[in-house]
Amino acid sequence: MIFEVYDSIPFGVVVLESSTLKIVYLNKKVQKMLNIIDISNYEKHETFNFLSTYNDTIIKCSLNNKEAVLTEIEIIKNRFFTITISCYDNNIVLYIQETTEEVVDNRKTIEKNKRRLEEERRKFLNISTELKTKCDIIEILRDREKEHLMHLKDVINNITEGLIVVDKNGNFSMCNRAVYNIVELQVGELLNINSILKKYNICGAKDNNDLSQAYKDVFEKFLPIINLIAKFTDKVSGLEKFIEINSNPIFNRAKEVMYTIITLKDVTEAKLHEIKAEEQAYFINNVVNTLEVPIAVLNYPDLTYKLINKEQIELFRNISGKELALEDVIGVPIREINNCYLNDDMYEIIDIVGKKAKEFTLSPYRITDRNLKERFYKFKFVPYKDMEGKVSSIHMHGLDITEEVNHNIELEKIAKLKDEFFTVISHELRTPLTIIYSSLQLAYDIYSNEISENIDKTLRRIDQNCSRLLKLINNILDLSKAEAGFLTLNNCWFDIVSVTEGITASVNLYAKSKGIELIFDTNEEEVLVCLDKEKYERILLNFLSNAVKFTPEGKQILVTIEDDKNNITLSVKDEGIGIPEDKLNYIFDRFAQVNTSLSRRAEGTGIGLSLVQKLVEYMNGDIKVKSKEGIGSEFFVRFNKISLQSKPQLVTETIGSNISEKIDIEFSDIN
Repeated sequence: MIFEVYDSIPFGVVVLESSTLKIVYLNKKVQKMLNIIDISNYEKHETFNFLSTYNDTIIKCSLNNKEAVLTEIEIIKNRFFTITISCYDNNIVLYIQETTEEVVDNRKTIEKNKRRLEEERRKFLNISTELKTKCDIIEILRDREKEHLMHLKDVINNITEGLIVVDKNGNFSMCNRAVYNIVELQVGELLNINSILKKYNICGAKDNNDLSQAYKDVFEKFLPIINLIAKFTDKVSGLEKFIEINSNPIFNRAKEVMYTIITLKDVTEAKLHEIKAEEQAYFINNVVNTLEVPIAVLNYPDLTYKLINKEQIELFRNISGKELALEDVIGVPIREINNCYLNDDMYEIIDIVGKKAKEFTLSPYRITDRNLKERFYKFKFVPYKDMEGKVSSIHMHGLDITEEVNHNIELEKIAKLKDEFFTVISHELRTPLTIIYSSLQLAYDIYSNEISENIDKTLRRIDQNCSRLLKLINNILDLSKAEAGFLTLNNCWFDIVSVTEGITASVNLYAKSKGIELIFDTNEEEVLVCLDKEKYERILLNFLSNAVKFTPEGKQILVTIEDDKNNITLSVKDEGIGIPEDKLNYIFDRFAQVNTSLSRRAEGTGIGLSLVQKLVEYMNGDIKVKSKEGIGSEFFVRFNKISLQSKPQLVTETIGSNISEKIDIEFSDIN
């Protein structure tokens, strides 16, 4: 009867035996629902495999006699059922109702809600992440702001300029470290301007003027001040320091003062340098104006006057006849002031000095003053370069050399008179000697048979003394010309070895007659030099005459030539009486003689070596002597192979044809 009831129920019913859990009944609804066709063996139907999964639950319901509901049971693939477990007597009844559509709808709803939840979760995570990022950024910005504020504070505290923030009531709301260092006050002492005024007397740097107006401008009128230099004098120690003050008020949008920023800069060192520079400039200006030399400094390249002294102003007045003051000249171009006495050549010279950056001296420069008197000046222009190496100014000064020029003119006149005197005296002294020589020659030519031995001896003595007198005249005139600077060089190319050997050979006959051996020695076969040949012969003959004069019979004289690249050295060494060491220093003095008590064999005036020294110096040579008393002397003369004193002639000469006459004259004072 109960099974018929089950068949009428609109949902599936499965009846199980409580003890064995075997299926004892299936209503039609469940058969149709689960597609069970063969009901004879339904226990083995795979559809009921799900029962094994829920055995424990079914048994538990049976034992406890309680119902249980299983939802969303997938008995058939993709089909879902709700199973209600109930117990009646000895049976377990399973009420099965298909809920596939509900489950699918629920699952779709759940999935949709899940997706929505995931989306909301993702959005939430994104918002959270973004919020965290923003929080992190804000934190970073705060840290950076703190760091920047710390840096700003460090910067403010480490700048050398003092920084003060003053509120509208005049109190110091902020001071950096430099302020305390500059005003030398402690942190708690510096509250307002009165703290500084208690320690210092403050006034203007230049003229010690009162700064009350500046105080009102800053603290009452709230006006800016720029580069005000104030002098702070310590009331206790009296020490002074110079402070540069700047202020700038800060206004809000309503144009009301919020605060004022004041900066302090210690410029004591710079100001002291400035004061020292001004003192030095004042001192230099006084020195420049004290000098009796016209001095001016021109700016370059505009050539305007930058500095000028009183002497230069006076020069302008004397030349132009105009009264000029210093302010009439400074900053004015040179052409507007100096046209009265400077010509275009002078301006061109000044321009070249500036462009080439090289100093230039112009002397003598003739100027005619307002009294039509000629004055001569020596102008010097010196360029001055700035730190970049460019010419920024030209220093010029003039030296009045009128007296020097006039003196030189007089000297030229005197020199001309002296030259004329040399010419006249040379002619007047040599003319009678020529007549005497001619008379002696005439006597020997016409009266040779009538000349007795005694007369011949007398005539030869006259001839010898005429030669001595001629030698003396020549030496005096040449020495005077050399000292006056009138000697001239006639350089030419010649073989000095050949000339020296020829002169030595010519003198050798005379030396042999005195019992002296004269030797010429050299390792050079030929040495060409460019010297004054006639003066070289006179030097060598003087050395040889002195050597013969002071060398005893039986001794020897050695003449040598040494070639040393650009120089040639002549040496004449004798074995004569020598020169005492204490008299070596003045043997080249005029009229100097080693021993005035020597015999007549060694007569002389003592001007030969003095003339030799002058000739050697004229030829750019060096002369020196080595000597030991009782052993002998050695004279050295060194010449440059090419003398630069005059232009050489392009001829090569050998020994002169009149060498015998020169030897007779040079050796005429040897008995």
